[in-house]
Amino acid sequence: MKKFQFTLQKVLDLRQFTEDQAKTALAQAISHADYIKVQLAEVAEKRAAANASRSTCASIEEHIVIENFITRMDIKKESLLQELAQAELVIEEKRKVFAEAMKDRKVLSNLKEKKYAEYRKTYFKIQDEMVDDITSSRYNVAI
Repeated sequence: MKKFQFTLQKVLDLRQFTEDQAKTALAQAISHADYIKVQLAEVAEKRAAANASRSTCASIEEHIVIENFITRMDIKKESLLQELAQAELVIEEKRKVFAEAMKDRKVLSNLKEKKYAEYRKTYFKIQDEMVDDITSSRYNVAI
């Protein structure tokens, strides 16, 4: 009996590749959002340190510099929050694309498994018939 061959293997391979690409794109989007979160944490840390140093200002100029720095950190924080919101939207979009690609691949994978199970069933049925034929031919020769 010939070896099992899934006729839609190339399509399955293409869908697997598409799923891998979608998975990579999702991972990149999540990584970008994590990077923004790290930047937000750094901004918060710098702002807190600057806020704590307000009380130790010796001159008006130092106080103005600290206030300007805090204002700049607040602006950067708002910018990063907007960027994070956009990144979260991209993540959701990439997650949907990945889920769809995974579903498309899974359909073909299930079909392949079903066809392989049918192939095995047929293969073992033929094997059993051959063994039965051999056994019955030996029995008929012996009589």
